[in-house]
Amino acid sequence: MKRKLYVIIPAAGKGERMGKNSNKLFMDIKGLPVIARTLKAFDDFRMTGTDIHAVVVTNEDNIPSMREVVAAYDLPFVEKIVLGGSSRTESVYCGVKALAELGNPPQPYDAVFVHDGARCLVSSDILEDCLEKISRFDVCVAAVPMKSTVKIIADSEYGPVVSSTPSRDSLVEVQTPQCFKYQVLKESYENAINNGIEATDDTALAELLGYKVGICKGSYSNIKITTTEDISAAEALL
Repeated sequence: MKRKLYVIIPAAGKGERMGKNSNKLFMDIKGLPVIARTLKAFDDFRMTGTDIHAVVVTNEDNIPSMREVVAAYDLPFVEKIVLGGSSRTESVYCGVKALAELGNPPQPYDAVFVHDGARCLVSSDILEDCLEKISRFDVCVAAVPMKSTVKIIADSEYGPVVSSTPSRDSLVEVQTPQCFKYQVLKESYENAINNGIEATDDTALAELLGYKVGICKGSYSNIKITTTEDISAAEALL
C-alpha cells in the first residue's frame, strides 16, 4: 500500500528583496524555475511509493504562471492552486481549507507538510525522515544545528545590549518541511486565525497549544531563495 502525504506549498510572496521587477519563484536555476524545482522534489519523492496530494497557495498575479509550471512539468499531484491571504499565516490557512475540499481529503491523523515554495533544494532524504518522524510525533520540523553564536539582547539607556549567550548545543535553525498530523494543523491554524496570531514558523502555532515539536533531519543545502545571492548559492550546490 502506498504511503499518503498531503502538502501545502506557500508561494504567495512577491520576493521584494529580489528587486521590484523580479519574482524569486520563477527565476531560473540551471534551467528550471525555482517553484518547478520545489515541486519536482516532491514529484521525485512520489517515486518512493508515496501518494502525494498538494495544494499551492499563491497570489493573484502568480496564478496563471503557476498553472503553466504545473502543466509544463507534468505535476498532476498538484491538485489545487489557490489564492493566499495578506500574511503567511492567512495563506497557509487558505491551504488548510483547500485540503478539506480535495476529492480525497485528509483524515485526522494523515501527514501534512508545509513547505516553502522558495526552498527548492529539499532532498528525498529530508522528506523521508520527516514522513517517518510524523508517524511518531503530532508535529515535527526539519532543522540543522546552529553554526553561529546567538546573543539574546535587551534594551538599555544607551541602546541594545547583550543580556545572555545561550549554548549552541541547545539551539537549532528550523527549515521546512514543517510537518503535522492534519487535525493538529487544522486546530493550530484555526486558533491562530480566531485570535489574530501571526507566526513565520508554522510549528510555533502548535507550540502555543502545548504540542511538543519533534526534530527531523534538515540540511545546510536546504536553503530558501530570498536574494539574488541565494540563486548563485543554489546553483553552486547543484
